[in-house]
Amino acid sequence: MKVPTSLKTVCFLALMLFSMFSSQASAGQQRRGIAGDWEIKMDFNGRQVTSILSFSQAKEGKIAGKWIAFWGVNELNNLKYQENKLSFVQVSRFRDTEITSNFAGAIQRGKLSGTLSNDRGQFEVEGKRLRRMPMIMGSWEMKFKVGERDITTTLVVKADEVGKPAAEWQSQWGEHQITDVTFKKGKLTFQRKSKIQDQEWESTFEGTLKAHKLSGVIKSERGDITAEGTRVGAALVGQWELEITSDSGSRKQLLRVNPDLSAMLGPIAVKKVNLDDNEVAFKTELEFGEQQFEIGFAGKLDGRKLSGELTSSRGSQQVTGKKIRRTSAGQRTSQIRKPSREPDVIYVPTPQEAVDKMLEMAEIKEGDVVYDLGCGDGRIVVTAAKRYGVKAIGFDINPKRVRESLENVRKYNVGHLVTIKQEDIFTLDLREANVVTLYLLPSLNVKLMPQLEKLRPGSRILSHDFDMRGAKPVEEYRMNTSGNADGDDDEEYYGEEQHTIYKWIVPWEKE
Repeated sequence: MKVPTSLKTVCFLALMLFSMFSSQASAGQQRRGIAGDWEIKMDFNGRQVTSILSFSQAKEGKIAGKWIAFWGVNELNNLKYQENKLSFVQVSRFRDTEITSNFAGAIQRGKLSGTLSNDRGQFEVEGKRLRRMPMIMGSWEMKFKVGERDITTTLVVKADEVGKPAAEWQSQWGEHQITDVTFKKGKLTFQRKSKIQDQEWESTFEGTLKAHKLSGVIKSERGDITAEGTRVGAALVGQWELEITSDSGSRKQLLRVNPDLSAMLGPIAVKKVNLDDNEVAFKTELEFGEQQFEIGFAGKLDGRKLSGELTSSRGSQQVTGKKIRRTSAGQRTSQIRKPSREPDVIYVPTPQEAVDKMLEMAEIKEGDVVYDLGCGDGRIVVTAAKRYGVKAIGFDINPKRVRESLENVRKYNVGHLVTIKQEDIFTLDLREANVVTLYLLPSLNVKLMPQLEKLRPGSRILSHDFDMRGAKPVEEYRMNTSGNADGDDDEEYYGEEQHTIYKWIVPWEKE
């Protein structure tokens, strides 16, 4: 049968589109198929050696990787992963000896296999993916009120025998049994049966996880009770980059502390890391063939720094470490899109001196969340994170401004605190913020008032140069700046500019 030309064209285009989308899906599957940590084992002269291969998304869709062994961490070079085939080059250093190894293998059905070759021979490698622990796991100090009494209990969330979430409610008052535990999309729910003396009742809990905070409500026939939870050992949870030093030299290592305070020291499992005040300690064992070595650590935690001593039967080593700041800005770049409408104002950056004064007048304290509406190049949220260590979110509708903001987030290494979102500011729910900063026009400030009125009492609003008609500011501050928004010192070139900073506290006094 002769196919009409028009039908041939349609079929051809359909095949082209199918091919294009299939290749895109395949590329996405390739990236998703390798990212994460893989526990690998290989036989080394009759001794089984365990290591970790860690893969992550890098810039421009590329993949980066590390080989994590007990003796140190090495970056992977010439890393390629295509159509399930994996290859890379790894350079290991043992004191003055350098060994270059080539790996060629594949990932099939969740299994990694291949051959590592160097001048010492060829070694067969087998591996499996390590699952990341859900962030809800661990111990939570729960606080709530019963009448006028303040109650503190401990909620322990863990995995049961088949890997599903389970929980225990540990309290000095009565007996409590928890069932039907679920954790999906940041929401924790469970049923609870309680017995105190001769009283028995049932209740439910529904809470939301944000970072190391668990906020929820206990509901029963006795009424609703708000409960707030704080993770036990939150300061330790995360990945630490260690420098381990002895008389024979130094090496890099990674310590990953899980939400339940179990950990991995390189490829070695640690059952529990103990944190008492700022004292950190743990013990574990290293198996190398038929040999076993006990390893212990004792040290101190100082913010995002860790120091101490690692000891074994072979002696002691000094350890210094810092917490790795995880920046997801590179992933957020893919969310940049064509704006739904044109920006309301042209972009004029706020001079850094004015930024500093706005944040000073905001009286930022620990736990505050800063929103900058129309964030431009992100200088306000970046400064808030750098100077005050608080969470900050910048919103801008212009994709160019979003890219500039993301670049500054990367430049100043504040991705663990700062988020940049491409959004229309007039559609936002602002109630999570304690501090809101503006550099808009008076009419736009007024347009935002219905959203700003919903901020929690005590929240501060700071506006650069423009007031908000109908709302009386609690403070106005006039200042001169060099006129240089980029913070250079060439005042003779830029001249001076006058600025006014307005401050309101919610609920504001009407004019």
